[in-house]
Amino acid sequence: MDNRNNEKWLQPLKNRPDLEPNPIFAKELKEMLTERQMIKRRNFSWLKMWLPLAMAVMLFTIITVSYVTSNQEQGKQSVETKEATNIVNQDFDAMLAENPAYQQMYDSVLKVTAKEEASMLVVNFFEALNVEDKEFLKENVFFVANPEKEVEVLLDFYKGIDVSSLLISSFKESQAEPSVEIVFSYKQNNVEKLHHIHVNYWEEGQIEIYAPLDDYVPEVENDLELNEQETAAYDAFKIDHNPEALRNLELISVAKIYIQANADGDQETSYALYTTREDRVMWSKEEDKEYWEQETRDPDTYKKAFYGLGSGTFHQQSEYEGYISFRNKDGDMGFQMVKDENGVWKVGFMPIQ
Repeated sequence: MDNRNNEKWLQPLKNRPDLEPNPIFAKELKEMLTERQMIKRRNFSWLKMWLPLAMAVMLFTIITVSYVTSNQEQGKQSVETKEATNIVNQDFDAMLAENPAYQQMYDSVLKVTAKEEASMLVVNFFEALNVEDKEFLKENVFFVANPEKEVEVLLDFYKGIDVSSLLISSFKESQAEPSVEIVFSYKQNNVEKLHHIHVNYWEEGQIEIYAPLDDYVPEVENDLELNEQETAAYDAFKIDHNPEALRNLELISVAKIYIQANADGDQETSYALYTTREDRVMWSKEEDKEYWEQETRDPDTYKKAFYGLGSGTFHQQSEYEGYISFRNKDGDMGFQMVKDENGVWKVGFMPIQ
């Protein structure tokens, strides 16, 4: 019964308040009302017990679905990022801007070959080595027989290359075909190295790189001949050994003048080219003269030991110390240089060690 029916059913009793209800009727009525109240309470108790449980299950489901979806998206992003690192950057201008060594290489190759395609290929070649883009290398590098296997060998050969340390040492153009040999230095696992590649470019637009994996020893010719500026500085310095004659020279030029003085048998000028920094002086001028008197040297033979220095690379180690790295038939060489207190670079005692 609803409340309206109950009201109608009890109306006669309200109209006759003096009447006493039948005891049996009253008992049945009380039991009926008590039973209804208990049913309502049981129904409400069930609701109070299951409603929180249902909400907890719903919340757990939402969190689980969200977590799984998030992990799947992260997994996809991770895979995509990994794949992207194995592909040469398609934004070439951005790549040049990010690595000054690439920009310098691009400009140098363009100047020699006059072909933008060749310059871009050389830069992309080194970037492909850096990111291990096998497909790019297989498409643009000459392999003798089996590109699938040879590309792995190529990547292993240059593994750990620091592309920000790339520096072109020299170019050698072929007289027989449109090809240029590029000699370059670089760091590999913090070790200074020197190697070379060949860039072949034909009129029909085909450009290809040949990257030999030998122990590179450049065919170094005499690169120690003094140019006009160096000759003028050498002549001026010989007069009174005034270091101001050397101030505006490149470090490699100072080293070349030192070698020329030794080849000329000019002991005094040779000694004057040693550093005067007090903690770096190893023997006196008189001791040096005695040593010279005991030694005879052939100028041409003496200079051959230093071939390659003229196209070497200077590496500054501190505010006033550094060395020129170069390579010839004797292997990798280093020529020590020291800056005097007056700011002029001179040759270190026992420069080759």
